[in-house]
Amino acid sequence: MKRILVFIFLLAVTLTFAKPQKVIFDTDMGNDIDDALALAMLYDYQESGKAKVLAILLNKDHIYSPIFTSILNNYYGYDFPIGIVRDGATKFDRHYIIPVSELKNADGSYRFARKIDKSSKIIDAVKLARKVLAESENGEVIYISVGFSTNVARLLESSADEYSPLSGRELVAKKVKYFSIMAGQFAKTKTLQTFQPEFNVKQDIKSAKLFFENSPVPIIFSGIEVGLALRFPQIEIEKQLSKNNVLGVAYHFYALGVNKNKSDRHDRPTWDLTSVQYVFSPELWEVSEPIKIKVNDNGLLDFSTDSTGKYRYLIIPKNGKDKIMNDLIKRVLSSIPMAEK
Repeated sequence: MKRILVFIFLLAVTLTFAKPQKVIFDTDMGNDIDDALALAMLYDYQESGKAKVLAILLNKDHIYSPIFTSILNNYYGYDFPIGIVRDGATKFDRHYIIPVSELKNADGSYRFARKIDKSSKIIDAVKLARKVLAESENGEVIYISVGFSTNVARLLESSADEYSPLSGRELVAKKVKYFSIMAGQFAKTKTLQTFQPEFNVKQDIKSAKLFFENSPVPIIFSGIEVGLALRFPQIEIEKQLSKNNVLGVAYHFYALGVNKNKSDRHDRPTWDLTSVQYVFSPELWEVSEPIKIKVNDNGLLDFSTDSTGKYRYLIIPKNGKDKIMNDLIKRVLSSIPMAEK
């Protein structure tokens, strides 16, 4: 009995002093609202001591993407470094980053404060990635990518610079534990009866091909079928967030934009959220056998089981859907914004 108590005590001490997991978050903020929800999860993990967010990299080439991201950072009380892509894959707006960023008070001031505006000089995403990786211990960073592969591909192809004498591939191999990414399709469903090129891959096929076929470290994929099966209930946002909460306002604008009947209710797939969740709660998930991947010229993935493969994809466990969904809701909505404290 004494040995059991000692073991429990040592386990509790270990958990108490466990180092937060260092992560890089690479997002196409502005294409879909799930990017904002995924970032809200990281605020919660940071607040609880489970995460240390080293940088937010933006792979969407839109001037309001860093502005909106800065608004979220400021609202939740964080100042995570932001790096931007240049000459990126997409430049269009998807319903929420412009209207939220441009909301004004009666006196003409912005409703939501930010540290970045249109005139701000923002570091290149690859430069920022190289900087934070060079400053990290070997194998301690998990790189979460929930948009296009542009930044990752450019990082892998990058050369030695003022931050590190290593090439990008060497730097990733040395510093990154694994990638957790939302991309591709790995199963057929009732709504996905055939395999199709997935949006994140199709928008920058060249970068996806370079990344998926040449990563020096493992990749955990969350396919389109996973997020489609797990839809975030907007009713929970309405119930648990104040009407002035920037995340709730953004979700409202997005719902209005995607619904042709102009309904403000929309339960959005949790694509990007799942790639964040897996990093911190892998026990909620099953993963496939090791696979190898080839990216076709049209963006469709050819994948096959291979014992020497470094990649796997997420599978929702049988009877595990509710546990995953409850945890996603909790993580998105439990972080207390600095603006509301």
